[in-house]
Amino acid sequence: MVTLVIPPKEKIEQTLGFLGNEYAQAANIKSKQTMTSVQNAITSTREKLKLYRHTPDMGLIIFCGQILMDDNKTEKKLTLDIVPFRACQHFMYRCENKFHSSALNYLLEDDEKFGFIIVDGAGTLFATLQGNVRNILQKITVELPKKHGRGG
Repeated sequence: MVTLVIPPKEKIEQTLGFLGNEYAQAANIKSKQTMTSVQNAITSTREKLKLYRHTPDMGLIIFCGQILMDDNKTEKKLTLDIVPFRACQHFMYRCENKFHSSALNYLLEDDEKFGFIIVDGAGTLFATLQGNVRNILQKITVELPKKHGRGG
């Protein structure tokens, strides 16, 4: 099962190239059944990505793999693509025996927005923080003279 999180800054072409490398690496898996499962999931993920011309403004989350139905005998192929309502921050790729729903945890965080100002000897920073998303509003830098004079 493949879990893929693509942040807004990541390009679809780069991700497709990354998945191509992962597909080639999957050929080294010794178990034939596991190898075909992984390669099928990566192929389905790549086909889903090809439907997008560019990464959505808030990023993209894809879950792809075979799931067991209620009778625990038949398997069904599942591919979910989710455009979150809050921007993804980090690229994540996991190929394991389960989906990593932790990729969605940041969507459940608090909606409160905090503002902060950082002042130091080099300048000032104005920014906001909402959940784990930080937004730098303005950065001011200054060059102050050194504190010591010349001579003895």
